[in-house]
Amino acid sequence: MALFTFNTPAQRFAKKFNPLRDTVYDASGMFSGSRMSADLAALEPLAEALGADSAEQADLLWLQFVVFRKRQQHAEGLPLGLRALAMRAAKGGLTPTDRYEQHYAIGESALEAEEYDTAVEHLQQSAHWAAHEGATLGTDQKLGIREEIGYALHEAGRFAEALAHNRQLLADAQSAFDSGTDKRLSGLINNLAQNAYELDDHAQAQAWLQQRMALGQALQDTDIVLDTLFQLGVLAHEADQPIEARALFQQRVDIARAKDDEDLLNDALATLAEFEQREQQGEPG
Repeated sequence: MALFTFNTPAQRFAKKFNPLRDTVYDASGMFSGSRMSADLAALEPLAEALGADSAEQADLLWLQFVVFRKRQQHAEGLPLGLRALAMRAAKGGLTPTDRYEQHYAIGESALEAEEYDTAVEHLQQSAHWAAHEGATLGTDQKLGIREEIGYALHEAGRFAEALAHNRQLLADAQSAFDSGTDKRLSGLINNLAQNAYELDDHAQAQAWLQQRMALGQALQDTDIVLDTLFQLGVLAHEADQPIEARALFQQRVDIARAKDDEDLLNDALATLAEFEQREQQGEPG
């Protein structure tokens, strides 16, 4: 006679949860985000029955967070991801790769949710674990995480911290790239200019922009040159230096015309016209 077998609560949870998890993580799969969120929410009683700090509860919370990220609903998902990561970290057993990946996911969602202090905290944790000997990230990726930390610090209004962070990052990037004229430095230098500007150090902001200009010219990169000229023009306008500002905006027009690029030229002419209108109306930058 066959005996009846009763699944344990953990087995009943796994039977419902695992197919949903596999669907979410299937790179080629498609699913309805709202339906998936509803299906996962329906599993909450099963997970809670296994304990508030169970591995199943942490897994469910994390998968809900992942689905909210895919749905671009970062404010809704972030608290779930934070709870799940705290539970997983408390249990131990996470590899360095698990740690930098999960902290990075939290940091990215926090950026999207404009929770910048939270983003700083978790991106810093991600960078810490990415530097661990057991992690697998390349140099560019590690520097990229640190660049996002600088951005998060800036957006959090922590401008002095952002400036100090980005100074060190620029030095490390120059060393890693073994060059002071690598295009990847352009964004870092521009970030330093933005940090200095927010600290009302316009002279330092101008110095960083001049360094970025030299980089763009050395690379013969029109986009870098035109963008930097625009920012220098705005600085000159705000400093009540209309002659210098006009020369900078006119330089953009001349470069665009020489490139015989209609889109670039129209943009440069529009910027020059806006500047001249502001000057006529006596508007500040």
